[in-house]
Amino acid sequence: MRKGFMRWDPAEITREALAARAGKLQAEMKKAGLDGMVMYTNFVRPSAVCYYTAFTPYWNDAILLLPRTGKPVFATALSKRVSGWINSVKPVGELVNTPLPGKVIGERLKAEAGVRRVGILEYDMLPMGIFEDLAAGAPGIEFVDGTETYMTARRGIDATEAALLANSNTLATEGLSKVAANPESVGAALGPIEQFVRLNGGEEIYMGIARDLDKDRRLIRLSGPDPLGERFAVRASTSYKGAWVRRTRTYDKAVNAQEPLRRADEWLTALLRAIRPGASLGKQIADAVAKLPNAKLAGWMAESCVGTYPLAVIASQDAADFQPADGSLLVLTVELTIDGRPWIGAAPIVVGQEVFTSVALSRPAA
Repeated sequence: MRKGFMRWDPAEITREALAARAGKLQAEMKKAGLDGMVMYTNFVRPSAVCYYTAFTPYWNDAILLLPRTGKPVFATALSKRVSGWINSVKPVGELVNTPLPGKVIGERLKAEAGVRRVGILEYDMLPMGIFEDLAAGAPGIEFVDGTETYMTARRGIDATEAALLANSNTLATEGLSKVAANPESVGAALGPIEQFVRLNGGEEIYMGIARDLDKDRRLIRLSGPDPLGERFAVRASTSYKGAWVRRTRTYDKAVNAQEPLRRADEWLTALLRAIRPGASLGKQIADAVAKLPNAKLAGWMAESCVGTYPLAVIASQDAADFQPADGSLLVLTVELTIDGRPWIGAAPIVVGQEVFTSVALSRPAA
């Protein structure tokens, strides 16, 4: 089992890797004429700050300032009582504990000579209170949307992130394999998944279930004794050291129903490995479905980490002209009708790279 829950491991995330990421963003800031970049974080929007500091927050507001030169400043509303722990899991930059993170960062910017223009990641989504404190602390400084600059720097997956994503994928894959052949309830199906992920170093897991897939394809958060239909699907979203992936698997209690599920699983694995950068993702999926016997495409979506959210929808069947970039992370979800019955599958890839070794899930023999 993996150890080190919510702990910085210098063997997995080196200071050099974090410095290289910051340097790449600072280079893009210079091109865009920005003197700093402000990134917001909270429990549900941790990804940008985690990427540059290795710190995953919980239940509080914080912002990170990456200046045009030098090290980042992390201002958080978390109490000073946890400052020792924060510094132990955030190996870079200065830590400031304050009830007004925006005010502190604004004052830092005002005190820095030559600072005139500062980018804010996802400008329109920064909480108003933080923005007002930021602007009040730094009168005369222009704040602009820095999202495009951030995304340019964030493109591609470095070796550190690839390894973390692979670990997260393994947790989700092996967790989903723990579902019994004939679980009686939602809790009986989901419990073993969460237990495995938590005990093996997963920082977080969110699950959704379509408990009777023949009647309703929606994956929703449920728990407890609700009964399961003959065919159901489970989605597991897992985080390992801030690297999130999502996998979905379809299950059927009938042994003689395993063959079409296995066929769909193998099809998804082959599709993921064959996705080409710079070509329409929608067409690639449609062409692949046409080669799968007795299958019809019901829908698809692609997610990625492109800002503060761990995974956000970046394309779907409604934007079929989307072309994935080489080296980009995608979580692809596909809904099919195969042999007249529904199937849902989802798995991550890094386009053009063989990053994930745990892709296929075994099925009971027919």
